Amino acid sequence: MRAFVTGGTGLIGRPLVDLLLADGWEVSVLTRNPSRAKDLEARGARIVPGDVTHPPLDPAMSRADVVFHVAGLYEIAFRDPGRIHEVNVTGTANVFAAARRENVGRIVFTGTAGVFAPTPRNRPATESSAVQTALDDPYVTSKVEAHEVAVAEMTAGLPLTIVLPAAVFGPGDTGALGRTLALLARGRLPRLPRGFGTNTWTHAADIAQGHILAATRGRAGELYLLGDRVLSVADFYAKAAEAAGVDPPEVNVPMGLARFVAWFSELRARFAGRTPLLSRAALAMGSLDIVVDASKARTALGWSPRPLEDRLRETMAWYVEIYRVRGAPLPVKDLQRR
Repeated sequence: MRAFVTGGTGLIGRPLVDLLLADGWEVSVLTRNPSRAKDLEARGARIVPGDVTHPPLDPAMSRADVVFHVAGLYEIAFRDPGRIHEVNVTGTANVFAAARRENVGRIVFTGTAGVFAPTPRNRPATESSAVQTALDDPYVTSKVEAHEVAVAEMTAGLPLTIVLPAAVFGPGDTGALGRTLALLARGRLPRLPRGFGTNTWTHAADIAQGHILAATRGRAGELYLLGDRVLSVADFYAKAAEAAGVDPPEVNVPMGLARFVAWFSELRARFAGRTPLLSRAALAMGSLDIVVDASKARTALGWSPRPLEDRLRETMAWYVEIYRVRGAPLPVKDLQRR
């Protein structure tokens, strides 16, 4: 089997490529920065320089049995709404157009369960839930628009399957969650705001496995929610702290004070040209309930993620090694470079 993967160096894309290679697939990885994919190339992936926002895409897509469109710009409170729309919406439309033109047999698109938020414990999201825009944030609105593009293409006959992960954690996360886990690993996350919500947490490698199952066992025209353990944000960080061998954060900061600190963090980041360590939009996102019912994926695909505690131990061992032992800089994005 041959796979063409966009976003193969990201949080979900990297374990997806690893699993595909381990399963004997021939894998082509489209990436804007080939230097970030040298390890994937060493393991047998074909690296294709390119950008979903600049078609035409590589002719290797025409030889693929499955296109996995995982690429996306994930950053809450991103200051360039035009850029995030270009990647998440226009880039998605470009990939679908290329797949249609090349007559690809199956496309798997990485959406997000956040398009259904808020969904509390007593009303978990299912694949038939109504799409809504939970926050007026460029990332959130772009993912809703990309979801609508995907559904429209699916309705028009593109052999497309949509995978909808809830909260994803794992090594290499450069988003807001990755930054806080890096701080936690260093013992520098002593407190959390009051008022955070509940989410459905899953390791990136288990989400990647769900993508492969969606391609090989799932059906075109279907949506599959992926979410494993329902935990409050505070409980998730407590378990992560235990795995890292540090004290759990105390939930004692008023949300109003947290928003003020976030505003100051955003101001400093703006002058530095980097993403903030904390943003008001990230606080708003963390306050949402995103509880999903993944029984369709478990039943129809046979999706069975590994125990969350095992995955957290693996993940926090990586964060401790990288950010506590090696002292790597915190995972912030330089917004002055494209």
